Amino acid sequence: MNDINNDGYTDGSAFHSSDSSVYSGTDADDGHYFKKGSGMAKVVYRNSHENRDFPEDDPRHGAGLNFCKWITSEQPGTAEHFSFNGNLNAIIESRLEPDASLGLHTHYDTEEYYYILEGSIFVECRDENGSVYGKELKAGDLHRISVGMSHYAKAGSEGVRFLAVIVRAG
Repeated sequence: MNDINNDGYTDGSAFHSSDSSVYSGTDADDGHYFKKGSGMAKVVYRNSHENRDFPEDDPRHGAGLNFCKWITSEQPGTAEHFSFNGNLNAIIESRLEPDASLGLHTHYDTEEYYYILEGSIFVECRDENGSVYGKELKAGDLHRISVGMSHYAKAGSEGVRFLAVIVRAG
């Protein structure tokens, strides 16, 4: 945990259990049009989207570290009212360490888009009918998950960095 704190990352459980802000900019910005990267919250999650229905060695369980920069959030508890549109939920830059995974989880009221910036990631989706779709993605590729669908993702051996854009349905 010391390495995480030395890099300026806050533990995810501590971040979400307090009145943490996703932006702490104090420059002359007005908070409505511009944000400096140095003021964006850096949060690390262990076993992101942990799903205890699966054994720890199954990537659907969730494993490893996920380093996130919260670019903006309109989620309850961290809403900052930066969005002009009520449908934006969050934008997060995410970096999974090599072979780390995001556990299987369902999107009940949001769509999510992963735009891969570096590395590779295997993503598997399940739709409402139980059909399964899986694909390995590399830099420049995009993944979309719809409302009602589930997915998990596992980083490649070099890790992955991606932008997650989360939008509220309808």
